[in-house]
Amino acid sequence: MPRFFFHYRTDEQLIRDIEGSEHPDLDAAELRAGELGRAIVERLAAEDEDAELRGSIEITDADGTELLYVVFWAGPPIAPGGTSFYPTTLH
Repeated sequence: MPRFFFHYRTDEQLIRDIEGSEHPDLDAAELRAGELGRAIVERLAAEDEDAELRGSIEITDADGTELLYVVFWAGPPIAPGGTSFYPTTLH
């Protein structure tokens, strides 16, 4: 099973995934990147609910080849107790 790496990029920094994880294919890795993006947004929004957050998960293979970018952003909650989360994928 191929190993994919999920690097987190913000406007200020790149946090590299040095361990990676195995997934059956790039589609499965893309789903995982969306889950990671949502978790990041939810955690940061809990710290500052009025924050406008944006970033990306850059998926690479074991050789470091860039395969896919999952870009996400969130704004202030539309309804109490939730965040407005908007993921998109760049191929």
